[in-house]
Amino acid sequence: MHDKIILETQRLILREISVEDAEFILILLNTPQYLKFIGDKNVRTIEEAEEYVKQGPIKSYRENGFGLWLILIKDQQMPIGICGLIKRDILDDVDIGFALLPEYLGLGYGYEIATATLKHGNEVLGLEQIVAIADINNIASMKLLNKIGLRFEKVLKWPENDQVMFFAQSSCTRDKAEIDNLTTAFFDLFTNKDGREPRVRELAQLFIQGGIIVNNSEDPPVVYDLKTFMASREKLLTDGTISMFSEREIFNKTEVLEKIAQRFCFYEKSGKLNGDCFEKKGMKLIQFIKVDAAWKISSLSWTDLD
Repeated sequence: MHDKIILETQRLILREISVEDAEFILILLNTPQYLKFIGDKNVRTIEEAEEYVKQGPIKSYRENGFGLWLILIKDQQMPIGICGLIKRDILDDVDIGFALLPEYLGLGYGYEIATATLKHGNEVLGLEQIVAIADINNIASMKLLNKIGLRFEKVLKWPENDQVMFFAQSSCTRDKAEIDNLTTAFFDLFTNKDGREPRVRELAQLFIQGGIIVNNSEDPPVVYDLKTFMASREKLLTDGTISMFSEREIFNKTEVLEKIAQRFCFYEKSGKLNGDCFEKKGMKLIQFIKVDAAWKISSLSWTDLD
């Protein structure tokens, strides 16, 4: 029986590795790319692969609460690689590592699972800083690390006189992750479909005192203080006027400058207005400030598209 699932993405599952996966691990650890860029683990038999799993991933799960996990294609339950978090004595921080079978490279799987793993480490495991190392000749790996938000910092001397490139998360990357979570929380508070109760009053926890909200779909624009906006939206979402409502981002761009930030996003929303179904798209501009090391919304404006 396989161990627990760590996370799921649109196409992939990440779960714990067990000794039952030894045959796949044996294949992966002996692919040309693994041997060239990660190293030869001297695993040549099923028995050696089982021992590698026991002394590597399984031991790390027990001692650290994380480790290298198995990547599977969701609809086929087919293993295609490993991705996870590693605690090495030689590094101060936990690092992210990944490897795929050659036939699954270049299909976006690496980015998909590495992004989710990095987020899991930061948000679920509470790791403030996650780093990475890459072979100095592994250009594809370095490009992927940049793509998931890690930045090159220095070249490290590695055991056996090797050199590796060292990457780390920038403070800007962590700020954007916090702003992502804050924005997602904002959209979620208005949902009243599938039996969910809207939580509009929790907006006060997301905004600074004195925050404003502007509906620029109207002419002239309607400007709300936070108290007025919460009261009006709570009434609409609980008295039957708007039902089956949900709203989400479909694209965003965030800019962070020290303790201020702004996010421009496209969104879509749907529901029933007085019993009639509706669907709309629009744009939001959200401004943030950092207060006592935490991001808060200072203002938000939106306009629905016709």
